[in-house]
Amino acid sequence: MNQALRVTSSPSENFRSSLRAEFDDYLSREAQRFDRDNRLRVDLHCHDHHSDMPEMLWGRILGLPETWLTTRELLKCLRSNGSDVVTVTNHNNARSCWELLDAGQDVLVGAEFTCVFPGYDLYCHVLTYGFTPEQEVLLNERRRNIYEFLRYTTEHDIPVILPHPLYFYTSNNKIDPGMFEKLAVLFQRFEVLNGQRDLWQSTLTLNWLQSLSAEKIEDYARRHQLDPADFGVDPERPKILAGGSDDHMGIFAGQCGSYLSVPGLQQRLRSEKASALALEAIRAGHMAPFGLVGESQKLHIALMDYFAQIASNIEDPGLLRILLHRGETSDKIACIAISNMLLELQKNKRSRQFLKFTHNALLGKKPNKVAKWKTSKKYRFCIDNLEKIANGKNQSPEIYVHTVNESVSDLFTQLNRLIIRRIQDSRLLTSDRHQIRFSAQELTRHLQIPSQLTALFFSQNKRNKKNKGQKPDRVRDLVDSISFPLMLTMMITGSLLSSTRALYQNRRFLNEFATSIGKNRHPFRALYLTDTLFDKNGVSNSLTGKLRQIQQNDIAIDFLACHGDAQPEPHLHVVQPLTVFNLPEASQQEIRIPDLLEIARIFYDGGYDRVVCSTEGPMVMVALFLKYMFNVPSYFFMHTDWIEYIKCTTDVSQQGRDRVRGILRLLYNQFDGVFVLNREHREWLTGQEMQLEGKRVHLTAHHAPRMLPNVVPVEKSDLFDDANEETPVLFTACRLSEEKGLLDLVEVVEQCCKTLPELKLVVAGSGPLEQQLREKLPDALFLGWVDQRRLAQLYAGLDLFVFPSRFDTFGNVLLEAFNYGMPAIAYSCKGPRDIIEHGSSGYLVEDSDEMARQIIAHYLSPDERQFMRARAQQRAHQFHPHKIMTRFVTDLGLPLPLSMLEQRTAA
Repeated sequence: MNQALRVTSSPSENFRSSLRAEFDDYLSREAQRFDRDNRLRVDLHCHDHHSDMPEMLWGRILGLPETWLTTRELLKCLRSNGSDVVTVTNHNNARSCWELLDAGQDVLVGAEFTCVFPGYDLYCHVLTYGFTPEQEVLLNERRRNIYEFLRYTTEHDIPVILPHPLYFYTSNNKIDPGMFEKLAVLFQRFEVLNGQRDLWQSTLTLNWLQSLSAEKIEDYARRHQLDPADFGVDPERPKILAGGSDDHMGIFAGQCGSYLSVPGLQQRLRSEKASALALEAIRAGHMAPFGLVGESQKLHIALMDYFAQIASNIEDPGLLRILLHRGETSDKIACIAISNMLLELQKNKRSRQFLKFTHNALLGKKPNKVAKWKTSKKYRFCIDNLEKIANGKNQSPEIYVHTVNESVSDLFTQLNRLIIRRIQDSRLLTSDRHQIRFSAQELTRHLQIPSQLTALFFSQNKRNKKNKGQKPDRVRDLVDSISFPLMLTMMITGSLLSSTRALYQNRRFLNEFATSIGKNRHPFRALYLTDTLFDKNGVSNSLTGKLRQIQQNDIAIDFLACHGDAQPEPHLHVVQPLTVFNLPEASQQEIRIPDLLEIARIFYDGGYDRVVCSTEGPMVMVALFLKYMFNVPSYFFMHTDWIEYIKCTTDVSQQGRDRVRGILRLLYNQFDGVFVLNREHREWLTGQEMQLEGKRVHLTAHHAPRMLPNVVPVEKSDLFDDANEETPVLFTACRLSEEKGLLDLVEVVEQCCKTLPELKLVVAGSGPLEQQLREKLPDALFLGWVDQRRLAQLYAGLDLFVFPSRFDTFGNVLLEAFNYGMPAIAYSCKGPRDIIEHGSSGYLVEDSDEMARQIIAHYLSPDERQFMRARAQQRAHQFHPHKIMTRFVTDLGLPLPLSMLEQRTAA
């Protein structure tokens, strides 16, 4: 797997390290509490196939069990991992325990009851031990109200533990600190270490429980009119902390759990059952947690195994059953898509075999030699990675988790490279228009996906049958060739997304909770994704300027760019692209495809809590993936007016542009905030066409670039042999393309020369329109691409900057010109209208005729020209980096660094 080039360590990375150090220190102390000869090792939280009603809504809609793990396989895993006592805590039933007892085996009876928490629209799990079959019936009746449930368990001396106190199976705005005040009164025992939850939640739980004094609990009891004695809680006694694996797949069972202290254990085991002694220790609270907290990785591994088993065992849930099930429409649509993908995986022989191998590898079983021999070379990397996983299972839990995640990442990368190679081999991205057309008109037409699925999947095939002499369908062949690797990447991506999102679905509350206890608050830090940081255009210049401000002030933002040659810097990650290609109709713009999982790992390891994205390239999909994966705020920085771009450069009809507008509306609505560079765009986004909430659209600007030192103005005579310092010279600098409005200059210059025959034009830049402009403007001087110092010399030495674009959302070159005292003339449209002060720092005109007249008037007023040069520089100063960055950082919800606070105070 490509290793990303990293920025230097950040406070966010130190946050992760501090959590690990704090919790490891706690576990180390707990491990020393009890004498080794007088303690039992037990996993107090694990499941098998009798947990047949999944907590997740999608599982219920699809009619799936939580696991296919047999009791026998679970017990084998528990014993191999050193459990002295066995319990099975299935949801709302103890069937596995009763079956084991009937078979004459010693087992601690247990179950995980799902109780209703009145007033919060919430279900709360309660681990419960040592009850009888008759009591199980009554417990199931009373779990409709957690207060009644806990009063019953207290009355009958049935010990209970609250598992994963900060994790709930739903995102619920009613979860608040008051609810946790009640939990402190309701429970004496808490699960502080859950093998399927993350380190942040575990450490928060630990610090909260250790902060609960007798005074606090008594105050909570009075506030909520609850009597701790009703629930077996003694405020004077410290909370009892436990651990469990929460394993459903038989992979991690027994690796996390609790040590139970039993004085005289060895002697007592001669006459008493281990389960009875364990129950005695739980009642007495003689417990200490042990095990590995694996962040989201362990849940990811479990879900990968679950998905592999689903694809092997799923039966068609039926469209009608899905549609009639309770749940939101979006959930049902997602379930239809998931069931179709899994059923397709099941139908493919190669997929079924790989899924079987995956399940076995996660349990420590290597693919057999025959399977390896029969696997083609192009898929050998799959077997190699599965062998690494199987080997890792026989080592320590830490090594196993690390091995699985490294192997899955490598597998994901190589599968994506295989998909990319096959797409490239198909030649669908070539300019062979006899095979496939990539015109803008065709692309927008194909955005109209048929609502009739049979038309979508089979209409092309029917047409091919009618035309027997037609060449092979490359699209169909491509779909066949990538279906297997594509489905596997989707499975990996889906399991990663599901596992991490599940842990962070209540991220906002976790931060509020951390604030309330005064510890472990997640850092404020943004990851800024961009496709164009190293391109040579106005957007890249503005992004580079923003990065420099971030670096100089150590702002809590790091950029991430995908590039093959760039080097990392402070506050800048660089990831290698999986591939780079150019679209036929935009050959100068490289499209770089990043490694999604590598960026997700950078986001997680860096401790970021929000994501920003510039430009609508591949990075925008990465940004949305991070948003939904980590449940973080997301922001989009809008640089380009795509509707205007399509209108200016393509033959797309109004209907086609409306389709693009609909897609953009859907895209922008996915973000919590959108930054725009002019008032017109803000009005458009918040108006009828796009319908974004006004509070989500932030007006910003690019700041004026730093002036280069010791700039010597260019001599006009160095550019033109027949020129002197009095010769009128216009200047423009941009990419030479049609959307920039440069063809208007032909008519403008022609009209101006009638009054100002000595007028000259200098053009800096390159692009597809260059040759046509040279032919139409034979007397103009074309400089091609020039560096920043040469540009500065031109701004400082020439007279007036001409900006004929109606496409640009801002116009960085206007501020560049103003910096060196060059006024500008532009059309009165979005972008320029927010920068140029008409008649002061430049001119705003409506059309090319008015532009020509204004240019003539400008040169006929020498005193006005000198005045404008001074006002242009003053206008540039109003776009000072500090002012703009302060507003930008504040709108992102990030704290201002000390250096910026000092500048604001000084100002």
